[in-house]
Amino acid sequence: MNFSLNLLGAVRQVQAEELPSVTSAHTGQQLRRVSLELRVSGDRHDELEVEIGGAVEPDGHPLEGEGTRWLVSGHRYSYTGSGDPQTCTHQLELQEAETLHATAVEIGDLFLDVTACKEWIDGVLVLSFVTESATEADQRLEELIVERGEEYFDVVRRGVSDTPVRMCFGRCLWQETDSGARRRNLVLVADEGKEEGRPPLFNEPQLCRTTEAVVASTQALKVLVEELQTQGVLSEEAADGVRGAAAPHQLTTRQSRQFSRTYDLDRYGV
Repeated sequence: MNFSLNLLGAVRQVQAEELPSVTSAHTGQQLRRVSLELRVSGDRHDELEVEIGGAVEPDGHPLEGEGTRWLVSGHRYSYTGSGDPQTCTHQLELQEAETLHATAVEIGDLFLDVTACKEWIDGVLVLSFVTESATEADQRLEELIVERGEEYFDVVRRGVSDTPVRMCFGRCLWQETDSGARRRNLVLVADEGKEEGRPPLFNEPQLCRTTEAVVASTQALKVLVEELQTQGVLSEEAADGVRGAAAPHQLTTRQSRQFSRTYDLDRYGV
């Protein structure tokens, strides 16, 4: 079949062979695949190599075709002829590229506008996005994270797929803006029913133990200040209260959420 592809600053017409389609792990849609052969002068080989290398799946910048964008799923080349420069023959396998940048995310009946978004496959579908809100929706989102953070929800990625995917919360960072709103970098994971469960977290359980100790020390300082203000001196009862408050204890979900706060959300990417 005739095939158009924008390469080396020009639209090139070549013959291509249709290959069996593949099912997208992101959307469940069938993605076209083609193979083609492209000949260029050897003095343009390096330039073409850079352009093709920048379009390699899954994270490359797609090549523009006629009505379709393409990622490179396979590539090899060889030199032919004895002239100077030689002719370089490139054999490419291309796969149809998808738009995987959601414009909004729905978690159950909660609608969230998205300012940045990325998703990838790491054994399961993982979605990371940034949202900002100072409205009732933000309060509802915080309650979902705190009260129901271990549950799975129907998640729709508007602009990617209208088919709900069952996902749960992963990392949930937040940053307070100058206006008092909250910017959040949320990660959702579609691993419901996965037999092996989630992989162990880095530096655990040490990190969790450290977090518990910090919260306990903070609470102890609060109690100490209150006692000093009300009594003027530390009585035995007050000392016992400080020691009791400083003892490590299992954190509530609400207490743990304070350690997901950052002063610069952009450092963590999408």
